[in-house]
Formats: sequence, structure tokens, C-alpha cells
Amino acid sequence: MYFYNSLLLISNILTLTVYTKSQDPNSVGISACCFFGGRSNSCGLSDVQVTDTPATCTSICYDGVKVDSKYQISVPCMCKEDNTTLAYLDNILKMKGSRRLFLYYGHDTIQEWAEMLACESSNGGTNSLEEMKSLKTFLDEHQGIGGLILTGLEYDYDSVEFPGYSENLKKYLEVMKKNFPDLIIALDLTGRFLIDQYTYPKIPWLNINVIDSLTNFYVVSLMDLNDCTSEDFINGIAPMNASYTDYTLDKLKDVLKKAAIPKEKTHFKFRIHPASNPSDSLTYCDLVTEKVCLQPQETCIWCVESLASFNEKGNFARDYGAGFICSYIDFNDPDNCCKCEKPYSGFNAILDGFNSITTKPCDLLNRN
Repeated sequence: MYFYNSLLLISNILTLTVYTKSQDPNSVGISACCFFGGRSNSCGLSDVQVTDTPATCTSICYDGVKVDSKYQISVPCMCKEDNTTLAYLDNILKMKGSRRLFLYYGHDTIQEWAEMLACESSNGGTNSLEEMKSLKTFLDEHQGIGGLILTGLEYDYDSVEFPGYSENLKKYLEVMKKNFPDLIIALDLTGRFLIDQYTYPKIPWLNINVIDSLTNFYVVSLMDLNDCTSEDFINGIAPMNASYTDYTLDKLKDVLKKAAIPKEKTHFKFRIHPASNPSDSLTYCDLVTEKVCLQPQETCIWCVESLASFNEKGNFARDYGAGFICSYIDFNDPDNCCKCEKPYSGFNAILDGFNSITTKPCDLLNRN
């Protein structure tokens, strides 16, 4: 009995330690989940509410809104769906409970960012101040948003060098922090871009050291590290290592050092639902995990990860970062049609890997 009580005490202490770490007030925690919110209304699938997601989703992320050159904030490219999509956001805000909600937010392109930021460091942040007025209105209308993940900050193939980019972005972040001192601010960066920029740099980009004191954390997205081709069917589109691509996690870990992105502020964003060839017409609504198990013939050319490869990604997030984000949790077999040990099998396997636990195999997901 004494031995059992000792084990129980140790277990409770470890659980409390993980819980405390996951509630770090300056981040999303160790295991955040992006939530689509329209699985039933938009996709015609079984309904999933944010309250149905695992308790181990330490924060909820919602993707997202854009701000234009006139500082109007809206859902991008959704046309008649605008009001419905913002209704999804409001529904999540009402039902999220004690979990923080992080909203993806930003200008649509680096060109728009460059136009807005052009002289901010020398003019006192004039444009930033104007944008904050619109942001305040938006946050007042959608109360309960705990943080923003800023998007669109990377150069694209048409970009020219933006002199003073780091200093101007620093002024923008200073203005945002002054206006919203309780808002947690993160930067969204893609693994593919980082590998390109720090392996074959064409022009100087952002100096992380300049803006780091104003950035609570960084999201390094691996959602589209590679296109879904025949090489990726077994290990997914973000392999640990591979002979057929330079875009691997092994390559990324070296790049993160070059970029000076602090490990303790790095969260990796993983895709936990299947991917398909980008030339097809499939949407997020089509690419749900349960279809891999229920319709194996129709999904045999999708890029699907095993639970073992998800374990590896959890190991990677633990070794080279402070946690991870999964997208989208409501498309990751919430009804456990795949008959795995738990629903939301991909998310739980990454969390297991982060905690050095080996997940039991799930036969219907194996592609070996």
C-alpha cells in the first residue's frame, strides 16, 4: 500500500508539473490544437465542438483573419462565407473554457507588410497606430482572444530586399505591445522558407535578434514542408530525413540555429490529417483521417503518417523546441473510426512522442 501511494504521489507531481508547464502564460503550451470549427456546417461531417477536443490541447488556435492596406480586418477569400466563418470563431470563444485562444492574423503578402511598415521606425509607428485602432475594434467585437500569431512575414520569390525590415517590424511590435499589453504575440514561420533562406540565401531577411524581446514565441510550420508525391506516402510530407528532398526535419534543426530562433520559444506546427497531390481538387473537408480507414481504396495515394512517425515528430518537438501545434484537430478522426487506442490518434501520438511514450500501432492506419 505504501509503495502504491508513493507511485500515486509521484504521478500526481509529474502531472502537476506538466500542467504548470503547459499553462506558460507566454505561449500556447506544450500541445496546442488548431480547430476548424465548420466540420458539420461546411463539410457535412459529424459535428465536433471545441469542448470535444482532448483536454491535453493546452490552447486552441484559429486560422485566421487578414488586415488590408486600409486596416480593415476580415476573413480572406471566403466571400459569402465571411459571416459564417466569424461565427465559428465566436462559437469557439464562447466554448473554449479556460484554454487560451490564439488567432492567426496578418497582412496577406510580404509586399503589403512592406508597404505598411516602410517608415515605421522613423515616423513613430504612424501606420501601426492606425492599424491598432481597427484591431481594438475587432478584439472588442470578438472578446476572449488571448494572442495573435502574425502571418505573411516571409519573402516570396518576387521579393526584393526590404531595407530596415527588422527595425520597422520592431516598431510595429512595440506599438502592438503598448496598445495591448496582455496580448501574447507570436510569429508564424514556415520550415520550407527557413531552409531556403538559411541554406541558399538570396537577400537579407529578418534579424530575429532585433525583434526577439518583443516576440513571445515562434511557430515553425511544417504543414507544407513538401508536396505530396509518391515518395512521401509512408512517412508523410515532413520526413525526418530523406534522399529525395532537402526539406527534412534533420535539415531544419541545423537551420534553426543559424536563424537564432530560441529553442525555448519554438513551437512546431504539424499536419495531423492526410495530404494529397496539390494538383487535385480535394479540400480540407475531403482530407480527413477517418477516410483513410473507411475508404482505403479511394485514399491509397494520399500522404498519410503512421503513429510511429508521429511519435518521431513529438520527439523532435521535445528535443528542438518547447512544444507543438496540430492542425486541424477536428479532422483527425474524432469518432475513432480507425479503432486506434484513442480518438484524435495523430495528436495523441505526437504528444506521446513528446513525453517519450511509444504509441500502440493502429492497423487501419498502417501503409507499410
